[in-house]
Amino acid sequence: MVTINNEIMYNANVYQIMIGAPSDIIEEIQMACETINRWNTLNSEQYKIVLLPLHWSINSYPSAGNRPQHFLNQQLVEKSDLLICIFGTRIGTPTGKDISGTVEEFKEHVKVGKNVMMFFKNTAENVSSLDPQQLQQLNEFKQSIKESVLWWDYQKAENFKDLLFSKLQLYINDNWLSEKQLRDNVSKTIIDSLTNFDKERLAKWSEGDGEVWISDTMDGRTILIGESEYEVSSGKEKAEWDDFFQRMRNIDFAQIDRYDNYGNPIYTLTKKGYDYIGQLSSL
Repeated sequence: MVTINNEIMYNANVYQIMIGAPSDIIEEIQMACETINRWNTLNSEQYKIVLLPLHWSINSYPSAGNRPQHFLNQQLVEKSDLLICIFGTRIGTPTGKDISGTVEEFKEHVKVGKNVMMFFKNTAENVSSLDPQQLQQLNEFKQSIKESVLWWDYQKAENFKDLLFSKLQLYINDNWLSEKQLRDNVSKTIIDSLTNFDKERLAKWSEGDGEVWISDTMDGRTILIGESEYEVSSGKEKAEWDDFFQRMRNIDFAQIDRYDNYGNPIYTLTKKGYDYIGQLSSL
């Protein structure tokens, strides 16, 4: 349950996203948390999904008796549903098991079948100012995974937030949204973008028997929609009408009921279309 001010708002699936990076990546960690929270603000109620960012600096606690990375694996990696992995100019600090904590987190996710979104920052810093051993290890690691990982490069920290938001949405579409949710989202987008002329055509459509007849003539095309008649002469107008009917079908406001003797489709309104028109008339 997602609650606000102790009131139950909606049920939601919760996914935890771990953010892993060596010590030279600072801004992007904050940006990743902000991006995840931005996604929640825009989409959680609609999709019934909540994303929770995980980072060791916030979500881990002191413990003793084993390697530090072992405890981070227990406290974060095992809970994580997705790892956002970011590298810049360093590979990181050895863990006693692997060349760095970030690399170990990457391997632990992959080992159990969890996905990793990996990003590499193409830094413009003077190479002479960098730790050559760290840079060499990073390049060797990058080469070692090139056959098994699709990563994404970015140029500057300020480019990262928008890049991550778009890639995160694509990942969620493919992995955490149902086909029905995707269809509903497309429908909502189309409905929200309906123009006044679209709404006028729908209103006229409902005035008669709910059918649309299309007749092609030497001078163009005649469209009988409800009890109104439209004369269409230019190619642009034809394309606009074809687009209108296709959009109405995409959101289940209309369907092709049958074809006339000349092969032209006869469109009819669906109950969903009539319901929407009823909402318009009540406004």
